[in-house]
Amino acid sequence: MRGMILAAGFGTRLRPITLTLPKPLVPVRNKPLIAYAVENYLRAGVDEIIVNLHHLPDLIERYLTDNFDCTFHFSREEKILGTGGALKRVRHLLTDTFFLVNGDTIQSPPFEEMRRARGDAVATLALRHPPAHDQFTPVNLEHGRVTFGSGDLMFSGAHAIGPEIFDFMPDEDAFSIVDSVYKHVALAGVVDDGPWFDIGTPQRYLEASGGTTVGARSVIEGTLNNSVVWDDCYIARGVVLNECIVAHGVELTEPGEITRAIICRDASDALIVSPFEGGATL
Repeated sequence: MRGMILAAGFGTRLRPITLTLPKPLVPVRNKPLIAYAVENYLRAGVDEIIVNLHHLPDLIERYLTDNFDCTFHFSREEKILGTGGALKRVRHLLTDTFFLVNGDTIQSPPFEEMRRARGDAVATLALRHPPAHDQFTPVNLEHGRVTFGSGDLMFSGAHAIGPEIFDFMPDEDAFSIVDSVYKHVALAGVVDDGPWFDIGTPQRYLEASGGTTVGARSVIEGTLNNSVVWDDCYIARGVVLNECIVAHGVELTEPGEITRAIICRDASDALIVSPFEGGATL
């Protein structure tokens, strides 16, 4: 069985970290984000995984092939093709029912239930009740069929898709599968309100991390308040971090307090402190 992971994005809302580290390799609870999707597939019996790539593709490809005993097919996109275009480019690999997931979410989709629910629909979508105070595209599920535009559910980013989907795709290279296909075909839905995290923003990243986390070989002498420190960092005595994200290899040696900021090094190894919404450095 085959599954695909969408992993070509720039991760713009997590910059400057994602200027040098692709978003799928951002660690969540000390595990690269894309590892959650791969492990879910392997548990579900998926033995071939297709991954579309664009931004810093070599790093993602190397991580996956070095760490998982699985057959990978990598689709490198010269320009980002969108969800529909990404599928269309690898249609020769998707001749039976297959799964598709976003590489920037953590969830455990009910893959087998989704496959069974498809019936004569083109695809089954995993749906859920949205997190409080979050913006989402409303989705309705009635008599097992999904419609967009109204309702109290949202699409969680996991699909079980039949190969007939390619018959409904537009004559374009880059397009959205939702706008160009799903809004015009029969769709089944399965509601799953299990744990789900969208790692789209620094705030969502911190929520998914579940509190203070420290990576391998990092030395913490200062104070961490709901902050995440990645591998090989040094936080000196007198440094106070409040709701911060500290990337690999950062050393903070000067006493002071930083609140709601991404702290990382750029390609020239210069230290960057980038406040996010509501953040301040002191």
